[in-house]
Amino acid sequence: MDRDILIIGGGPGGLSTALHLDRIAPHLTPRILILEKAQYPRLKLCAGGLTVDAEFLLQQLGLDVSEIPHVDADTIHFDFEAKGLNIRMRDQHALRVIRRDEFDHWLAIKTREAGIEIREGITVKNIVPKSNEVIVETDHETFHAQIVVGADGSNGVTRRCIFPDEPVYTARVL
Repeated sequence: MDRDILIIGGGPGGLSTALHLDRIAPHLTPRILILEKAQYPRLKLCAGGLTVDAEFLLQQLGLDVSEIPHVDADTIHFDFEAKGLNIRMRDQHALRVIRRDEFDHWLAIKTREAGIEIREGITVKNIVPKSNEVIVETDHETFHAQIVVGADGSNGVTRRCIFPDEPVYTARVL
């Protein structure tokens, strides 16, 4: 199957990339396809801290994150090498605590409402860049795209195929 823009990963990065493309170039909308390996709603172990900056970006897309269940936090505590720092916001919340399964599912619904196709349960097996296209092999079919956006995480198949010898850098926040 041919698509001009193929986005690998249907989390917030992939979904918001598609929504931004829809906003700035609506003629591209029918030419975008998102591949997600899981089915929504999908369990994510992320703590679900949504920053004010992320909320602002969602608002720019016409999305109101207050539609999903959340808890506003006005204080954040950072601890590094036994040194703590508290940050308290006076006029607004510091972040919203959401459940990633609910947030991602809500964002996928909004993406589909914008007319962007998402295929769930598709596992990408290999990515082969060519001079005039990118071939993406999955467990269901092979796709040919002009542009591939890797939004499947730092240890995702995109990084492993494009930069196989590069080390993986990840961080954890507890």
